[in-house]
Amino acid sequence: MSSKPDQPNILLIMADQLTSHVLSMYNPKGQAITPHLDALAEDGVVFENAHCNSPLCTPSRACMFTGARTSTTEIWGNGSIFPPDLPTMMHFLRSAGYRNVVSGKTHFIGPDQLHGFDKRLTTDMYPSRFDWTIDWTRGVEHKLGTSVKKLEISGLCRTNNQILFDTEVQFRAIEFLRYEALNQDPAPFFLHVSFTQPHEAYQSIPKYWDLYEDIEIDMPEQAEDAEEDAHITTKWLKHHHGIDAHPPSPEIIRDSRRAYYAMITHLDEYVGELVAELKLLGLYENTILIFCSDHGDMIGERNMWFKRTFYDMSVKVPLIFHCPKHFEPRRVSEIVSLADLCPTLAELGGGKEYSDAYGSKDSASFAGLFKGDADGWRDYAISEYFGGGLIEPWLMLRQGRYKYVYTRNHEPVLFDMVEDPYEVNNIVDDPVHAQRIAEMHDLLFDGLDLDAKTEKAIASKVTRTYLHQTMKSSDGYRWDYQPNFDATKIYVREANDPVTC
Repeated sequence: MSSKPDQPNILLIMADQLTSHVLSMYNPKGQAITPHLDALAEDGVVFENAHCNSPLCTPSRACMFTGARTSTTEIWGNGSIFPPDLPTMMHFLRSAGYRNVVSGKTHFIGPDQLHGFDKRLTTDMYPSRFDWTIDWTRGVEHKLGTSVKKLEISGLCRTNNQILFDTEVQFRAIEFLRYEALNQDPAPFFLHVSFTQPHEAYQSIPKYWDLYEDIEIDMPEQAEDAEEDAHITTKWLKHHHGIDAHPPSPEIIRDSRRAYYAMITHLDEYVGELVAELKLLGLYENTILIFCSDHGDMIGERNMWFKRTFYDMSVKVPLIFHCPKHFEPRRVSEIVSLADLCPTLAELGGGKEYSDAYGSKDSASFAGLFKGDADGWRDYAISEYFGGGLIEPWLMLRQGRYKYVYTRNHEPVLFDMVEDPYEVNNIVDDPVHAQRIAEMHDLLFDGLDLDAKTEKAIASKVTRTYLHQTMKSSDGYRWDYQPNFDATKIYVREANDPVTC
């Protein structure tokens, strides 16, 4: 498909496990030092109520790329294959004339490591096989890979795998932008830059750690639920994460939060470098820059850590759009989800007809919200969890001020997020809300046979566990992406004239 001269470039920057709660544009008490994100928020469109569609990396990213909910994609967890026949935002943009490139993490599982991207600039951070499949038939188990015992190493480091990965991601992204300026290809680009920070383990180098030396790091505000009041999913997750057996000390909690903030500041510097590069290369004016995260992090609130829960710290994400040429600064209070990015970017890039024809009906474009036009906007987000740490599917619907949460074979809960932002007062039994609960339940389960999906998810987990155990020692069981670089075609070679811009 041919491109149009007025199509904007699109730069989608994604963090890993960054809760919006610690950022000053979302919370006046947020302690993360983020001058570059603050600048984007000041001149951009800030979505105050953006939600992930699953509080887990692989399912969440799949929902964002496809515009479909987890029960539709059937990408149940971090070891679930991404089927190659699911249309993605990259396909829709490519049909509209875009070139699609990714630098960093996508967490695609399976032999297709592109899903509509024309090129990957790096490999991925995590396995692309079935390594991280968790078999529900074995019950809730404490897993060292997701254990709070990791918090014991929170703090300073000289380097680690995350820093190494993000350094490469940033280098390749900037390299791509520089070649864009040199080559002056008329077709617009969609560049996805996906970092691994501030995912645990929480560690940072002195440059960023030291910025918090004179700051009294806040401790968790939200008290732990009493054992008799804790939801069944909270009990499961505390066992899965080892919080019941290895409760972190106050010192570890403080160091973990400080390191988490330092990692965010490191990430913020990368954002600033990308913006500066766009300006230097003359790409800034016509590039829509988007910043978001795949899900949040509890960072000790309610004595819970990491993700996997529907509390706002885990399920709400930052979402900022920035391009003064196209968007006036505003704050958007309507409910949106990451899945809505797929049809939205398709529309902004001129691929709406393809998204409408081949895209999922689980999402919708929120392009009207950029101009304050909320007429007809559905104002809800669905999030689902079929991953490790639980043994029953868990579903959430956030609609307006209310959050409805349903666990299969257990009683649902309802929270008023305006009156009760810490989600401690379950009002599901209040007859005043009976009609609302019925309507929200019907919306959440529209077209969904949860029992059938549960059986399918369990069977898939059992099969993938078997396949991984059988094949893990085989050299043929390798799907990790290997980026190729042809050194004969870069810099000044026989067929390449010196070029500048």
